Amino acid sequence: MKTLAQIRAANALQSAPTVQLELDRSGQGDALSGFPMLILIDGLLAALAFSVERKRNDHGQIVPKHAAHLAIAVALATHLRHERIAICSATDANDLLSRLARDQTASQLRRATAEAIAFLGYLKRFVA
Repeated sequence: MKTLAQIRAANALQSAPTVQLELDRSGQGDALSGFPMLILIDGLLAALAFSVERKRNDHGQIVPKHAAHLAIAVALATHLRHERIAICSATDANDLLSRLARDQTASQLRRATAEAIAFLGYLKRFVA
């Protein structure tokens, strides 16, 4: 049986390449360093809402406004869905936001917030 730390580390290692790809794009800044603080200051729901925000690009297409934040939120949704974590069965960032806002109790939201911060601690270490 794996410990929670092992599960967090394994999930972070799995998500790291995708998050790194988005962080390497221009204009993304250091989204990963600021994400835990965004959660602590504004809450997990606000951080997720920021992450899924969309805009129209120069070609009129709707695209993520904060692509790196969205990649982090997707990694977080995947982690929270893990069978041993099992906080929320959301399939992506939009679904995670929706489920946490509608279906979860206050104690489940607090648990999701604590787990998100713990997971992001590992993800930050695996992304350059």
